[in-house]
Amino acid sequence: MMNAKRFLFAAIAAFVATFIFDMLWHGFLMKDMYVATESVWRPQSECNMKIMMLSQVLFALAFTFGYTQVLKGLKCKRGIQYGLIIGLILAMPSLGTYCYLPIPLKMSLLWMLAAFLKCVVVGMVVALIYKAKCSNDSAENIT
Repeated sequence: MMNAKRFLFAAIAAFVATFIFDMLWHGFLMKDMYVATESVWRPQSECNMKIMMLSQVLFALAFTFGYTQVLKGLKCKRGIQYGLIIGLILAMPSLGTYCYLPIPLKMSLLWMLAAFLKCVVVGMVVALIYKAKCSNDSAENIT
């Protein structure tokens, strides 16, 4: 049975990590690319941060729930591996955006990298929260 308190704490931490990662990646690293392609995006007045934050909350909840289900009975150090797998899955569709949006290929590639890295980071965060339960893991049980 899932520990609701630990799940909630992990989901909140996953949301915070997601929010910070997205803010740094998209708000700073890619800011100039977004400005250079501003004709493609909604005007600033139409941007809805509530919807963006809702998507981040849902991502954090789904990611954390998946971690608790996929790794049930497995060692918690697999959180990074879980992040790698989910990151690969979520990164691939970003390449397709180049086909239907008039954006530079570099932007799609950076979105791919962002999705991948964000999942790895969130996987580490969630794994750290679940680590206390798995503190007796031995190296041979990780594989």
